[in-house]
Parts: sequence; structure tokens; C-alpha cells
Amino acid sequence: MAYEVMPGNTQDRTTLPEFLKKIETVYGKLNRLWIMDRGIPTEESLKKMREHNADYLVGTPRGKLSKLEKQLLKEPWKKVQENVKVKLIREEKELYILTFSNGRRDKERSMRQRRLRNLYERLK
Repeated sequence: MAYEVMPGNTQDRTTLPEFLKKIETVYGKLNRLWIMDRGIPTEESLKKMREHNADYLVGTPRGKLSKLEKQLLKEPWKKVQENVKVKLIREEKELYILTFSNGRRDKERSMRQRRLRNLYERLK
């Protein structure tokens, strides 16, 4: 596993190509799975990764998910852990995975409630 910490004002999208080269230079061109936050790769960098048969896992922008919504609604949920279920959609050479986690739902609900309480307090 490798990672690199950048200065806070660095745009993630600009660092990916150089980081990929650096990892392959240091560790060689092995079969690896690149895991990235949705804000890091651009469509262009993902295209280059596909051209080099690189495997990756990246969060899909919500705009793309809304385009897949009808397909997602048709798919059944598959339980993968006690409190986690997924839906899988294959589109061209991509596999999209929609994940639902009770823990994540609870965390996001708590964050929304906290923001609402803060807004309510500011309105008083």
C-alpha cells in the first residue's frame, strides 16, 4: 500500500498522473487495484488507466448515478454483510456498485441533524 500527503492547497486532480508514474517506478508494473476518492481522477485520467488495463475503484459522481437510476431501481439488493447490501450494474467495461450501509446511513443522518440544529440555533 502506498500513499502520499500533499499540501492542503494542492488540487487532487493534478496529482494523479505523476503519482501513478511514481508508484510504478518504485514498485514496478504489477497488477494492482487503485482506490481513489471521487474528486481525484478526471475522466481523462480514468480513460488512460483503462487503456493500460489498470483496475480501479473510485466513487462515482452523483450526476452519473442519476443517469443510472432507472437501472439501479430494477436491480435487487444483495446482502454482503450483516448491515451492508449492494446493487451491481455493468455498463460497457465498467462495473458500478451501489452500496447501502446502515452505519453510513446513521452517520449521515446524524450529520444532517447536527447541521439542522446549528441552523435552527442561528435563527433564534
